[in-house]
Amino acid sequence: MDIPLRFTLPVLFLLAVPATAQELLTPDPIRQPESVVEIQLQSLQKNDVPVPDTGIAQTWAFAHPDNKRVTGPLERFAWMIKGPDYRNMLDHQEHIIKPVVQTDDYALFAVTIITADDQKMSFKWEVKKVKTGEFAGSWMTIAVSPPLRGGDST
Repeated sequence: MDIPLRFTLPVLFLLAVPATAQELLTPDPIRQPESVVEIQLQSLQKNDVPVPDTGIAQTWAFAHPDNKRVTGPLERFAWMIKGPDYRNMLDHQEHIIKPVVQTDDYALFAVTIITADDQKMSFKWEVKKVKTGEFAGSWMTIAVSPPLRGGDST
């Protein structure tokens, strides 16, 4: 049975498009707090790989449920990341993560990024363990400060 080419090409095209939601990393109790921050920063650094806003979606996947209640849904979160306080995180050149404090269920990091246009910006990045639900025991981001003056996040 011959399948007409006009039906084959759309199917091949659909198979070639990444299933972004399925490719995203998910919170897991084995991930350490610093690795959660690293996953989010690397994702924002390459925001449009493999498709536009994949990095924002990956960052959202590691947002603590309490954070999601304030910043969500994803479309609103994306708008916030693209806004004046956080847009320089997108496609940044490099980042440095320094631990500040960590307890059994909370960690604070000083994050410095070099933006795409060579600016130095610093943030306080807070993660905390989820207590209940699907991601219980997983570290997820509870808050990220707006950029701090003078690039000092400590």
